[in-house]
Amino acid sequence: MKLKISKKQLFLVVIGLITVLAVTGFTLWGRGAKAEEFMTARVERGNIRNTVSATGTLQAVTTVQVGSQVSGVISALYADFNSTVRKGQVIAQLDPATFQAQVASARANLEQARAGLADAQAKVLAANATVQNQRAGVSSAGANLAAVKAQRDDAASLLERQQTLAASGLIPQRELESARAGYNAAEARYNQASAQLDQARIGEQSSAGAGLAQAQAQVRQAQAQIQQAEAALRLSEVNSSHTTITSPIDGVVVSRNVDVGQTVAASLSAPTLFTIANDLTRMQVIASIDQADIGVINESNRVNFTVDAFPGENFQGTIQQIRLNPQNVQNVVTYNVVIDVNNTGLKLKPGMTANLVMTIAERNDVLKVPNAALRFRPQGQTGARRSGQPAQGANGRAAGEGERNRNFAPPTAAVLEGQTRVVWVLGEDKKPQPRRITIGITDGSASEVIEGNLRETEMVVIGQNVSSAQKPQTNQSAPGFGGASGGGGRRP
Repeated sequence: MKLKISKKQLFLVVIGLITVLAVTGFTLWGRGAKAEEFMTARVERGNIRNTVSATGTLQAVTTVQVGSQVSGVISALYADFNSTVRKGQVIAQLDPATFQAQVASARANLEQARAGLADAQAKVLAANATVQNQRAGVSSAGANLAAVKAQRDDAASLLERQQTLAASGLIPQRELESARAGYNAAEARYNQASAQLDQARIGEQSSAGAGLAQAQAQVRQAQAQIQQAEAALRLSEVNSSHTTITSPIDGVVVSRNVDVGQTVAASLSAPTLFTIANDLTRMQVIASIDQADIGVINESNRVNFTVDAFPGENFQGTIQQIRLNPQNVQNVVTYNVVIDVNNTGLKLKPGMTANLVMTIAERNDVLKVPNAALRFRPQGQTGARRSGQPAQGANGRAAGEGERNRNFAPPTAAVLEGQTRVVWVLGEDKKPQPRRITIGITDGSASEVIEGNLRETEMVVIGQNVSSAQKPQTNQSAPGFGGASGGGGRRP
């Protein structure tokens, strides 16, 4: 029995076979291409710069915020944005009426205190006069007491003589009685004069002395009131002088924050009226440098930067200070570096963002190799090769010699100056051959070659494409991660 196949069916069968053959061939060709495909880069000469990048804000070297120490209403402004001012120049005026009234009141209080001092001094004079009178009374009472005492003594002598004569019968008894009466009268006058002297002394020590002391105390109080009034007057005059706002430095007004008629209140802190930059021809940038980079920064580093206002134009600066005060923001520690900038042309404006590049080291016309070549390791390398050490160097050196070199670093290590590293070069058989080199500075993408048998124009391997059919089937984990894959490990 014969099968009949139509032309349409035959056409579909042929198309299907062609499709299967094409897919199969493309897959086999792709696997073969990938199996032998190495990504390479040329070893060449050039310049390498090791740099640190940062950002900062341009600002004047000296910027002063001018405020007001007193509250009041702005009555006049004598400076505006971009005004050039001199030290001591009047730039604003507050309404001084209230403060002038306070000065007048303080001056009146001073005059009143001075009048009080004059009155107290007059009282002192009066008290002094009273004391003098009391002293004169004491002196008079003392003199009177002395005279009376003489009279008493004379009467006592007469009485004694009369008593002697009366006892002899020479005089009558009446004369004796008269002498005794005279003595008694003199004794009474003496006692009276003595009491008057004591009273005068007490009066001098009590009333007159107390009055004088009180008057003197009033004088001292009046003098203190004068000093207090003078201090209040000076304070009022100082507050009145503060209504005139002057520039503390020579410079340019960067900002003006008030207008005429506006009230400023200086209750807790001085309000800022103006911001004055001292000299815009000399500016500085405060750059925040990460703690990982601050160790290589010093005053000799060259600094270049750009600003968005002038794209493509480079500006230069010099490191003036590395501040020791760390800044911790969200657990990121940075240090402030002050960079001086010459702004003679006044192109740079305060507040511009500077994109800084600090040159740590620079080499010109040196042999350089891509950093990707330092990290490359051919697939399937085991043992010593797995750590990046060549089985045999280009000069027939043993692989163990790399281990004896203290500066030898594996492919996974950070790229540092002075390391001995291994790169792979495609040989004539299209197979990678190891070369050992010593590297210098790096710019992050390429490194300087300072020793080794690597030559210019050679092609170093920076990557490899391997098909899935050629990938080793193993239960070992990827390099750098311990343990076996799948959690089970290899069975003995």
